[in-house]
Amino acid sequence: MTLFWTLAAVLTIAALLFLFVPMLMTRPAIEGRASTDVADAKVSVYRSQLADLEADREAGTISEDQFNTARIDLQRSLLEASEGRTDAPAGGLKGSWRLPTGIVSLLLVPVLAVLIYQGYGAGEPGLDPQRPSPQTAQAGMDQNMEAAVNALAARLEANPDDPDGWALLGRSLLFLDQTRAAAGAYAQAIRYGGNRDPDILVTYADLLGSMDGGDLNARALPFVTQALEIEPDHTNALWLAGLAAFRASDYETTKTYWERLESQLTPGSEEARLIRSNLAEVRSRLNNGAESDNSTPPEAPPQ
Repeated sequence: MTLFWTLAAVLTIAALLFLFVPMLMTRPAIEGRASTDVADAKVSVYRSQLADLEADREAGTISEDQFNTARIDLQRSLLEASEGRTDAPAGGLKGSWRLPTGIVSLLLVPVLAVLIYQGYGAGEPGLDPQRPSPQTAQAGMDQNMEAAVNALAARLEANPDDPDGWALLGRSLLFLDQTRAAAGAYAQAIRYGGNRDPDILVTYADLLGSMDGGDLNARALPFVTQALEIEPDHTNALWLAGLAAFRASDYETTKTYWERLESQLTPGSEEARLIRSNLAEVRSRLNNGAESDNSTPPEAPPQ
């Protein structure tokens, strides 16, 4: 990592030198030499034109007065050219665009280098090679989770009389998307004392309903009923009991369960709003005396 940043800094400085130094350098010698060459050329032109004028005067083409006037014009042109060269700026930094351009380059080049490298190069892993990629981190987390789950399963096999441990194993297997294995763990939790815990009973019922394609009346409902016998106001149990009745077109029973559920929810909450909406649908069906298609379940409240 240190070597990478050292090489990057050296290359950046080299690039800046190519940009920054030439813009800050003054070039009086070059400019002076160029000005001298121009002046010599103008003097040469002046002498040639003056010689042509003298030849015309000797040939009688122009008069003496015309010769003097033309010679004065030539001298004035040469003098003006000489004065313009003398008054020309020395080419320093004052009033020049080179200094601000150099400063902008000095600031902009490193920033652009990093941005381009992140966009088209190795990106953040290249800037920090020791940091694991998201895929590597996720894989490592999954491996650690699986190792912990396997260790917990082995402990429970040796000491199975632990319903909370079986429930924890079930939640862990659900996290790993192993639904059937999770249901098996919850079944073990109920077998070893979890049948007195309404949370375990309801979670197991929900898993059975999912594996039965949403049919809560096949295997799940007895566990929901058992949970309500232990805790009559258990919100998830009331929801599942009402949903099972709704899918069986028993809207009166659905209404009873969900009205009890509504009384347990915070007024104005999202959960209460959803239950009120579902109850309105149930009452509408009761009033109309129609048995509508129940393949699409009512909107479930957030768990």
